[in-house]
Amino acid sequence: MTIIKKSFHEEVATNLIEQLKKGVAPWQKPWKPGDLQATLPFNPTTAKRYRGINSLNLISRGYTDPRWLTYKQAEAAGAQVRKGQKSTPVQYWFFTDERIKTDEQGVPLLDSDAQPIKEHIQLERPKVSYAAVFNAEQIDNLAELVVQAPDWDPLIRAEEVLQHAQAIIHHGEIDRAFYRPSTDSIHLPYKHQFPTAAGYYETALHELCHWSGHESRLNRDLSHPFGSEGYGREELRAEIASMLLGAEIGIGHDPGQHVAYIGAWIKALQDDPLEIFRAAADAEKIREFVLELAHQQAIDETKAVNINPIDITQAP
Repeated sequence: MTIIKKSFHEEVATNLIEQLKKGVAPWQKPWKPGDLQATLPFNPTTAKRYRGINSLNLISRGYTDPRWLTYKQAEAAGAQVRKGQKSTPVQYWFFTDERIKTDEQGVPLLDSDAQPIKEHIQLERPKVSYAAVFNAEQIDNLAELVVQAPDWDPLIRAEEVLQHAQAIIHHGEIDRAFYRPSTDSIHLPYKHQFPTAAGYYETALHELCHWSGHESRLNRDLSHPFGSEGYGREELRAEIASMLLGAEIGIGHDPGQHVAYIGAWIKALQDDPLEIFRAAADAEKIREFVLELAHQQAIDETKAVNINPIDITQAP
């Protein structure tokens, strides 16, 4: 357990507000394909990516190495946190708990190996826990970072994600890109108007993130007019989500066209520090939803290909 002098959400929000003012908050940083920073923070011991607010918090610390470990995990890897290095807190929520199953008299039930049978129960109130982690750049004798190139073409994969979503996309806007909830459609300039192919897909995926909020999908409130606080909050979710998707797919992230919302984001976080937690959680849901659509569509297409066609010569 790490002792938090200041509430975790206040500390994170304050840090991100300061970075927003400087134009260097995680979702404001341009990431190019192949950039190490495009590899989101992860724990090399568990091989799991940090998610939600933990991911934003760790990215905002300014390290280029994406690996984060606890002190004990570093020791177990034969490495050593350098003396005087400051840890960064991460937060974990537990919505279930494990307990030993008992009978009506409270006697523990045993399995065939005479071991207590355990069960998971839903908690009425979730538990929160904290851990202190260190970046690989704060640790000596840690193995060198190896970032493997993806075994797919990022542009092809981005196109597949768009196609599998089956969103209505209209091209022909002169210099605008937007999602229109009333018609449930995405509107973009022509592909050739973008300086790079990656730039086109970055923009298209950003609008796809907005598209995910339709009432028939993730059902976010998209009714706020342009320039309103509610519009800015939705833009924050789409911007963080498109950053996550850009890293996942490998096309990078260009936040340049969304700088107009910085003032609204600063105000939202100052008024309610918990807003960044909600936005980060929603962004993870958007990422998972969009990628799951692509995954499920690919499965369906594979099944369709593998179905044996009917031999019409044997049909009655």
